[in-house]
Amino acid sequence: MSQQLPQRQAYMLSDLGIRLRKIVSSQDGDTPVRYSHQDDYYIIGMVDKGTGHGFIDFKEIAISQGEIFLVQPRQVHRFIGSEDVECRMLLADNSYVGHEEKRIFDKFRLFGSSVKTDERRMGELKQLFAMLANRINHVTDEQTKATVRRLTETYIGIVAETIRETELQQARHSHRHIEIVLSFLHLLAGHLATSRSPSYYASQLNISPVYLNEVVKEVTGMSATFYIRNELILQAKRLLVHTGLSVKEISDRLGIEDSAYFSRIFTQTAGISPSTFRRRNLE
Repeated sequence: MSQQLPQRQAYMLSDLGIRLRKIVSSQDGDTPVRYSHQDDYYIIGMVDKGTGHGFIDFKEIAISQGEIFLVQPRQVHRFIGSEDVECRMLLADNSYVGHEEKRIFDKFRLFGSSVKTDERRMGELKQLFAMLANRINHVTDEQTKATVRRLTETYIGIVAETIRETELQQARHSHRHIEIVLSFLHLLAGHLATSRSPSYYASQLNISPVYLNEVVKEVTGMSATFYIRNELILQAKRLLVHTGLSVKEISDRLGIEDSAYFSRIFTQTAGISPSTFRRRNLE
């Protein structure tokens, strides 16, 4: 039977589909949200001062001055500690993220969640943030609304530029291999509950299962089979934390009819049972 869990989101977006937050942890009550939650929008954080750490999709991250961090829609996240951190956060609806920016962000998710930026770009982002803050609460007509949208899109574009240039400097994989993996992940997102066979995804990509496995392992460090299982467990973790569905209901939603088998592979992969994982992440 489903449990009644709160559908946790940190903040609601404005009617424009954006929200700005300035976090100063030294001020009482002004800290990033510390419970695990999931949002349906992008969160871009810029660290002005201090350090902090938390989890994005159950992987620990550390952030420090001069870094930009990115939380993508549906990623479960929480912040668990900070040392005099000051940061600015832009929360933006998917409609503000263009096709190319989305591809850059999807690629970035393969390798990390934060990136160091230079002083010039940091200055540009601070100026844009200030301009948005001056306008967002005084939108009185369509022209002002259009200006806010353009400023937001420019802010996101500069963040995407920063991520892309860092990746180019640290390029380790061929463009073709990255594109194959991104296409594989896109297919996986839509078909995970109905197909978990690498050969299915290889056929959709018009390549051999052996080649798919080689490319996925080169880029992610995991075989295609193992990556598919990890993605299955990630989706299960998200459902355990963000919904009140029972373990059996989650198993059914993920296309596994035998809930005992689902619990077994979850425990093998995560190291703890689904019920224990839920309890620990809702404390």
